[in-house]
Amino acid sequence: MVIFFLSLIMAGNNIARSEESYQGLQVDVKRNGSVFLINASFDTTLTKCAAYHYLTDYEVKKQMPGVIELLAFRQSPNKVKVELTADEPVSFFSVRNKSVLEYTENPFEGITFKQLSGSSKAFEGSWHIDPNQPGNKLRYQGLWEPDTSVPLMIFDQFAKNILIKKFSASARLAESYKDMQAGNCVN
Repeated sequence: MVIFFLSLIMAGNNIARSEESYQGLQVDVKRNGSVFLINASFDTTLTKCAAYHYLTDYEVKKQMPGVIELLAFRQSPNKVKVELTADEPVSFFSVRNKSVLEYTENPFEGITFKQLSGSSKAFEGSWHIDPNQPGNKLRYQGLWEPDTSVPLMIFDQFAKNILIKKFSASARLAESYKDMQAGNCVN
């Protein structure tokens, strides 16, 4: 599978082992031909500032389960190139993927990303920060087209369960991020 699980943003190794779904997590995966459309969201108690810092903290992404190597290079004030190598579980085996992604940061609104090169035919998406008391909702929208000889019905069977685990881990890390970044945000 692709590194798109990285862009699903962060999860600590200890957090990722949790098998329980994050309360309030919504995940929808649909396949249209060979393209998977992914929508997910979860509520956090993070302020808008803290949520934005969470989405743009590329060092934290190194904690994502399966990440072997991640190098982030700031290209301009709002563009970051990320080179990623990761192992992703598929059924009873794992696949090593390499990707180069370009992130565009939209201060305090969210981020967008697009694969420049890598193991997928296409991979792009966005994270948006939506106000939702007592904090903010993080909303993900993306598409992924694998470049694989593995039958897509294999991905159909496992994609949603894998994504629920990944997004759950990401949501738990977002909540713990609040304590790590308390001094960086005034709001």
